Amino acid sequence: MRQAAYLRVAAEIRDDIEAGELPPGTQLDDSKTIAQKHGISQETALKALRHLAAEGYVTIPPRSQAVVRQRPNTRIVVRDRNAYRDEIGYFFDQNAKDWRAVTAPTRKLEVPPNHIADLLGVERGEDVVVRDRGMGPDGSKRAFQIATSYISMALATEIPALRAERAGPGGIYDRIEEHFQAPIQWRETISSRLPDLEEQSRLGIPPTVPLLVVTRESRILRGEEEVIAEVNETRMAAEQFAVSYTVERDDSAAWPREERAAS
Repeated sequence: MRQAAYLRVAAEIRDDIEAGELPPGTQLDDSKTIAQKHGISQETALKALRHLAAEGYVTIPPRSQAVVRQRPNTRIVVRDRNAYRDEIGYFFDQNAKDWRAVTAPTRKLEVPPNHIADLLGVERGEDVVVRDRGMGPDGSKRAFQIATSYISMALATEIPALRAERAGPGGIYDRIEEHFQAPIQWRETISSRLPDLEEQSRLGIPPTVPLLVVTRESRILRGEEEVIAEVNETRMAAEQFAVSYTVERDDSAAWPREERAAS
């Protein structure tokens, strides 16, 4: 089957980008020039550029020519399924344990997204405490991860440190465990979506690069009752992060296998 012309042209430009012949920051030819070089229509050339933008290879500023964007190096930051702790407190990513807030963390009252409200067990449209920070390596001018914590007003009233500017040593998780005198258990759900305008700006990514979204529920027992003390949503560029974990065998997959009697 013959390859579509726009895909062929996009592949040729992509190869030049990956070979380093078109380094980051290079402004590509306009669609008219590309069309003439490759013997295609200008509309097909535009389609090829849009395809490269969707793949994250270029950005297309308004009323300007496409520019090769800086893509992450080959090192992939890998998250796993473990919670860790150091002298500062809990963290959930070994490769990012030395990262710090790129800008001053914020806290405010805000209506959370509906799915967050549902997880917290609060009414949709109800204000909650929102603590937000952009994290990155030392010296970074942009965030590599955006971490936003959502806490119900009821719990923040019960534990005032959760809405304070500084929660104290160990952060909000230590305050929650101290208050309940029990360990937090975490549950994470991983999904993806495209970034909104604020996330594009803070993470320095174009609108076509999807986010890896880790939604973490902090569960703790109050007597026999399980409480959702906090929901955290951490967003990061999916092109830069991966998730790695050990696959455990269920009892049904035990080895050596038991021979089953023929029916």
